[in-house]
Amino acid sequence: MIESIKECKKCGLCNNQKPLLDKKKMCEVIWVGLSAKKVVDIDSDIPLSNDTNSGSLINQVENACSDIKTYRTNIVKCLPLDDNQKLRYPKTEEINRCFQNLVAEIEEFSPKLVFLLGQKVSIAVQKNFGIIFEKSKDYNYIWKKYEDTYYIPIHHPSYISVYKRKYVQLYINGIKKVIDELMGI
Repeated sequence: MIESIKECKKCGLCNNQKPLLDKKKMCEVIWVGLSAKKVVDIDSDIPLSNDTNSGSLINQVENACSDIKTYRTNIVKCLPLDDNQKLRYPKTEEINRCFQNLVAEIEEFSPKLVFLLGQKVSIAVQKNFGIIFEKSKDYNYIWKKYEDTYYIPIHHPSYISVYKRKYVQLYINGIKKVIDELMGI
């Protein structure tokens, strides 16, 4: 199934850059961002890579947790650019066209936990799955179980890295608490 995502042309953003995918692997946790970033080598880079603010903070969370297998992805796998060739947020119709690729990844990997990075991702999952997430308070994240998988909306890691740096440890601890509780660690 992942091979078919590499050939996806549903939204036309593939003309900017081919789909950016993590290396295929079984996982317990999937991190879901909104859209791909511009990369130099599509075959060696991955979504939410450690050289970004978001990926670096996700890496800190992974290091704080004991031996969890993870996979990183975005709803929109290709690069959304504006008329000036600058990165932009994907349009709602692009998100909706690309959403089935996320569903395919979840079906293929059968993770126990799916972390939704930021409000735009959480809203897309709510609308496409028809579920409603309760609002979390501070860094006490609330999850919703849907078809044997726990979906956890969390703050976007780049938001934490840029605007809430003094709360990084609370963020990491909040996510770790969810992982420990739901994974039975």
